[in-house]
Amino acid sequence: MSVVVLAGAMVALSATSAAPAPKPGPERITLTATGEQIEKGSGGAALTADGRYAAFVSEDADVVPGDTNGRTDVFIRDLRRGTVERVNVASDGTQAEGGWGSHRVEISADGRYVAFMSSAKNLAEWPEPPTGQVEDVYVHDRRTGRTERVSVAADGGSAWTFDTFDMSADGRYVAFGASSQRMEGAANSQTLAYVVDRRTGVAKRISDHIPSDWYVPSVTLSADGSHLTYVQRHPRGGRHELWHVDLGTGEQKLVNATPGGEPTNGGPGGATLSADGRFVAYSSFDESVVPEAPQYTWELYLYDSRTGKTRWMTHEGKGGLGAGLLSPDGRRLAYNTEIKSGDDTVAENVHVRDLRTGRTELVTRTLAGGAQTKGYAAPSAFARGGRLLSVYSSSSELVPGDTNGTGDGFLHRLR
Repeated sequence: MSVVVLAGAMVALSATSAAPAPKPGPERITLTATGEQIEKGSGGAALTADGRYAAFVSEDADVVPGDTNGRTDVFIRDLRRGTVERVNVASDGTQAEGGWGSHRVEISADGRYVAFMSSAKNLAEWPEPPTGQVEDVYVHDRRTGRTERVSVAADGGSAWTFDTFDMSADGRYVAFGASSQRMEGAANSQTLAYVVDRRTGVAKRISDHIPSDWYVPSVTLSADGSHLTYVQRHPRGGRHELWHVDLGTGEQKLVNATPGGEPTNGGPGGATLSADGRFVAYSSFDESVVPEAPQYTWELYLYDSRTGKTRWMTHEGKGGLGAGLLSPDGRRLAYNTEIKSGDDTVAENVHVRDLRTGRTELVTRTLAGGAQTKGYAAPSAFARGGRLLSVYSSSSELVPGDTNGTGDGFLHRLR
């Protein structure tokens, strides 16, 4: 927190004037329909472009009335009115049944479309319901109430999606990882990257050059749907490769490359994109990404797909633990770091760096005005052109009355 010293006439106003109130910290936004805290907590919140609607998941049965499925569900909260609706429902409004529930969520810029993963068996029609705990990607239209399955196998059944997906800002394109055997009838079942155009219903495989014994654990789609990144990984550890794809031309570029053009060894675990797909933020444990990076720490990097250049971003001495999160215009980078308190307790905190000015702001500011001293934290979504940021935190230090002992979603207004 910066300290401003006032001089001259301002000092003469009053020697006994009250000190200015500290800048407000995050606001908890994942709440029940009655405005109460969610006792079993929630995940972080996805946001619409204007920041009005927050989408999140929770296993708590008290978020909305009538939740009796005993599973994790997906909710939308109107931050202006305080209303909450459950959206992982069938087209007739029936709650999700079967499987272990629904998780992960993305919301379109205007709030109309909500994408999520679910192992429920009753959310859409099947030629034959799948057996076992398989997951698929669904999109719910909040205007019409229709829910559609977008990860559709060649035979119309489950695509056996992996734990990753993303959706473009207009809701037209959905990217996900799925079984090549299910999607294409391939003899060797790998998890590969696919993009579905919901307007045409056509699914296209993106990860064309992946070795036969590798798989895709992570995909990210740019907001405008023009570019995609995916990570391909060897199943027994070892090398990871992060690829940037121009979906218009099909051109693919290796992102986590050394100055000599070879893939790095340490990571990456994932990536985020600017809205136009030009910039890629990712983390790596490999010091060979750029010559000046330190050894044996997770560091954040920014790759410019237009120039091919990579910048080391976390040179303030705080390594980035996740892929980071880019604002739509690519100006701000949010990331979580580990901070050790006086008793050697390690807590994670979220910071935002302004890439234009170099200024870094603490987001997970506690009621006491400092960094949180316990718990986990991670950035979730930007809104209003990068002026709002939602974060997940498991700390009870950010807002009054946080007594659920688990994680919640918070909203922070950036300076």
